[in-house]
Amino acid sequence: MKKRRMLAVLLIVALAVASFSGCGKKKEKEEPKKETKQVVQAEEEPEEVEEPEVNQETFAIFGVDSRENNLGKGTRSDSLMVVNVDNTNKKVYIASVYRDCYVQIEGHGLDKITHAHSFGGPELAMDTLNTNFDLDIQKYITVNFMNVAELVDDMDGIEQDITEEETKYINGYIDELNGIRGTSSAHITEAGTYTLDGTQAVAFSRIRYTEGGDYKRSERQRTVLFKIFSKAQELDKAKKIDIAKSMLDKINTNYLESEVLRLLSKITEYKVEAMDAFPKVFYSGKIDGVFYEVPVTLNDMSTQMHTFLYPTETYTPSETVQSISAQESAVAPTANNDFTQQ
Repeated sequence: MKKRRMLAVLLIVALAVASFSGCGKKKEKEEPKKETKQVVQAEEEPEEVEEPEVNQETFAIFGVDSRENNLGKGTRSDSLMVVNVDNTNKKVYIASVYRDCYVQIEGHGLDKITHAHSFGGPELAMDTLNTNFDLDIQKYITVNFMNVAELVDDMDGIEQDITEEETKYINGYIDELNGIRGTSSAHITEAGTYTLDGTQAVAFSRIRYTEGGDYKRSERQRTVLFKIFSKAQELDKAKKIDIAKSMLDKINTNYLESEVLRLLSKITEYKVEAMDAFPKVFYSGKIDGVFYEVPVTLNDMSTQMHTFLYPTETYTPSETVQSISAQESAVAPTANNDFTQQ
């Protein structure tokens, strides 16, 4: 099995996430890059070579909401996902982290995890995930929410049930996105099953004021992600390549373009085994006048994420995670949200 095979999965997953890796030694931190596009271009098609089998590969996806298509430092990541690919069993596990999650960001203290990407681009965002959750992420993709709308349009829409409560909020987002994209997508005024176009699908994934708040918003993002992933598996190889080429110059990644394109057809070999959101138990409220979602506790959150992403492995929080967890518990020792049964 070639290590590059998971890149086919990576591209479709990453492009689906915007609205809402590699294993090995942790890289030394670099100065964050300021370019808005960082797709690594190969000068020529690299020779196909066999690489040692890697059973587990983990990478990060950052979804930003930038009107200027800034995909680097200076833009918050409104959507954060950690993806683990089980190459042996061809299974994909996707863990969302709430944007307001209270974590330690190097050089900035305890703050919302969404700010890490703004402070230091994807490099600092990856470092923040690694430090707070004992991960070893070295690869990333950052995408803009508007790319998801284009992707859904290219796939001729996705089918989605809309609840009565969601109809109260979705049209405001549709209007906003119509203005940004120059589209004329219709309002959704009653509950039912619809084939959503790109604008409507992104609008649906951005709803966050219904019952369940950010938890339900994260769930909507994962639902849209799964449906795009599933639909992508049904496309013929030529269509997949066309979509990939149209999107590659709109993302920020440290993967090779040639790697993604060559193995895009392999997506049909993989299955999204499970998707979930973290933290499960947390304090939601203001600290010093700023709204946060504080894990109760970070030790538990890190343990739950590891159990989810790596079902066959055992895990004990490091001293670093335990120390950060103690700091957070001093600020918010009691939870007011519990989604362990969701």
